[in-house]
Amino acid sequence: MRGGEGRSRGWRDSAALTIAAALMAVATTGPARAGESDALFFKETGFGVWNPEIRAYFEARGGVDTFGFPISNVFTLYGFEVQLFHRQGIQIGPGGSPRGLDILQSPYLDYRDFGGLTIPHVADDLVAAAPTVGSPGYAEAVRAFIRAHVPDSWQGREVGFLRQFLAAAPPELPSHLPELAALDIWGFPRSRPMPDPTNANLIYQRFQRGVMHYTVTTGATGSLPLGDYLKSLITGERLSAGLVTAAADNPLLRQYAPHLPLGARRPAELPDTDLTDAFLPATGVALRLPAGDSRYGVIALRTHDSGSVRNVLARTGARSYLDYTPRLEDAPPGTEKMAVVRPSNEPSAAELRAQAARHPGAAWAIGNEPNTGLQDNLSPLAYAAFFDRVVTAIRAGDPSARIVAPNTLNFDFRCRGCAGEDLRGREWIDGFRAAYRELRGTEPPIDIWGIHAYEIDWIDPPMTDVSVMQAQLEGLRAYLDSIPEYRGRPIWLTEFAIIWGFDDWRFSEGRDGELLVAPAGRFRSDLIEAFLAEALDWLETRGPQLGVERWFVFADHGVPDPIFTAFAGISLLEAPDARSDLTRLGRVFRRRALI
Repeated sequence: MRGGEGRSRGWRDSAALTIAAALMAVATTGPARAGESDALFFKETGFGVWNPEIRAYFEARGGVDTFGFPISNVFTLYGFEVQLFHRQGIQIGPGGSPRGLDILQSPYLDYRDFGGLTIPHVADDLVAAAPTVGSPGYAEAVRAFIRAHVPDSWQGREVGFLRQFLAAAPPELPSHLPELAALDIWGFPRSRPMPDPTNANLIYQRFQRGVMHYTVTTGATGSLPLGDYLKSLITGERLSAGLVTAAADNPLLRQYAPHLPLGARRPAELPDTDLTDAFLPATGVALRLPAGDSRYGVIALRTHDSGSVRNVLARTGARSYLDYTPRLEDAPPGTEKMAVVRPSNEPSAAELRAQAARHPGAAWAIGNEPNTGLQDNLSPLAYAAFFDRVVTAIRAGDPSARIVAPNTLNFDFRCRGCAGEDLRGREWIDGFRAAYRELRGTEPPIDIWGIHAYEIDWIDPPMTDVSVMQAQLEGLRAYLDSIPEYRGRPIWLTEFAIIWGFDDWRFSEGRDGELLVAPAGRFRSDLIEAFLAEALDWLETRGPQLGVERWFVFADHGVPDPIFTAFAGISLLEAPDARSDLTRLGRVFRRRALI
């Protein structure tokens, strides 16, 4: 739908809740802005905190002071999105909300011995006495329980465990809520303070999701690096003999193998898990050449610098990409870039000839949605002249160049609830072919038929109906096979995504008085993920029968679009940055793109 410009068509005429609401006031989520990239990346470990939900949770609950530095990318572990930090892990729960990982429970680190350190046993009486979620007066009961069992002073020592516990709560919270907020990080205490049986210099207190320690000789309070221990368990690196013995039957033990499918040595033992790139720092990812399915391409709309493009391709596993520019020389080695020539960026005939000669056999997309008012906006007659001029110059430099055209918006589908008179793709294509035959006496010399496929429905959002995309490709195939010159010609889906993923929308006034589209209702990430998975499955199975040879998905689409006030659709990466991590949708894409 877009190439760096706007792209809509027109508009139609209990205690848990308390703490969640309070936290929303001090921790907002949203896609990272380019200027924030350095703040999200930690050179100490080579990893960043890119996921917007995890980032907001991390920053609102003490950041590095609470969690330590990030030591992994976001990855899928037992069906949940997880990121590990030195001291803890953050997990995206079933409802899409972040929370602390229950790292000291099965199937993670349900052990006592960690590299010569022995933490306390779980005290069954404390477990039984802990307040029950949803019980009357739960918030006050939690406050009383924490203050009764998590001390700052213990046996004459200023262990500072309560201060450390409360430091995980955002400081802006009302005075009666810090215990509840910190509970989300630490969980309830599972032991009383207790010295290490083999080292009296260390005093521990065990919680559901962490272990605090006090060092007698220094008077310092800290927490054990449980995230490091879990990473060591999975990778096998710096793994202590004690943990190897304790975790001998744990399926996570020494699983990580980034060169194997799903990044695991024994993937059958880890249901709903994808460890690919989980522990590869950003610099390592960007240096690795992609080796994925050649049918999978990405659209790098805002990632024009070489480092960002390499990161996109390496993380997604895509072999080809486009960025709406006609330049080919900036493609990383081992990848294929499709040049896009538009009226707004058209090089001179001499430049086209020279570039085509330097890149024999390259794919050239001619135009971007010429049948729509907000994109190239060319009549069939005007496009025929533009097409002829550009293709003549390209073929003069390289007769083997592959021409991908006309890249119309849809084939038989028009927007619901839109203003304007944009032609259906079929009508516009008929007009273009007639104009070109009048100009040259032959059918347009198109090697690959390019099309964009979108559901556009402002009456009944969200726009997540896969059947619309399927119908456009089915219709185009039948149309081409009815024309002898184009029978059997391949099709490339040169753009597809989701325009609007919220349940509803409303008008909002911009700074200059312009009307913008703002979210209303819920962002349906569940439907968007289902859309992408179903679309890719269909393209892999039905695509070969239709001659659909390649499809391009936005890597960083709409973050945000100039006419929208918020991100509204598909994005494979958290930010257009050379070190950014994949989104959950990016991992859905990668699982299919990687061979």
